[in-house]
Amino acid sequence: MLIANNIIKNHFQNIYFITGGPCGGKTTVSKYLAKKYDMILYNWDEHFPDYQAVSTPEYQPALCSRTTFESWEEYFMRPVEEFAEWGKKSFEEQTGMVVADLLRISGSSGNKKILVDGFFSVNILKEISDYTRVVFLIASEEVVRHYYFNREDKRDMFECIKGLKDPEAAFENTFRSMFYKAEENEYDIQNSGFKYFKRETMGTNPNDLINQVEEHFGFNKKV
Repeated sequence: MLIANNIIKNHFQNIYFITGGPCGGKTTVSKYLAKKYDMILYNWDEHFPDYQAVSTPEYQPALCSRTTFESWEEYFMRPVEEFAEWGKKSFEEQTGMVVADLLRISGSSGNKKILVDGFFSVNILKEISDYTRVVFLIASEEVVRHYYFNREDKRDMFECIKGLKDPEAAFENTFRSMFYKAEENEYDIQNSGFKYFKRETMGTNPNDLINQVEEHFGFNKKV
């Protein structure tokens, strides 16, 4: 069964998307705005175990491939291109599960708005949403390298890599995979027509970003 994108878009009129890459401010902004405006917050990362639980090798080969590696050494030291392509495919496989979740939630939420903190691609969002309900938050490589493994939600991953034979090489390989084709991806975002903000340096004030996203969504006009 295929649900046409125009049907999904019609059901997503009350859903706002904060998407992009790591360390761009997605979680900080979405948590603040969801609380301020009493919105339902859907955090893609928090639902990852649910996606894995229903994955099958036939339909979600990337999500299921984690079990095919003999060690964490092999997992984190894959060739950069292979590592990056796996990440892209993993997000693509999760997208269908997220959309299904959002259809269910939007159908039972009444008029309550939903704010999504996730990793949607430009092409998908063009099909299921529009300019007024999407914002991309991205960060420079310098910012990602500084903050990524200092986050509490990456603590287990950090400790796993630290226990490898050559943790520095594994960290470097992970970062290189994150920024594989980064310029191409950023170009797509910049030319998508969607609003985007890029975090260029450390120590930026999150309130400035919150205010700009809030204004873009028009939340401050609807209080």
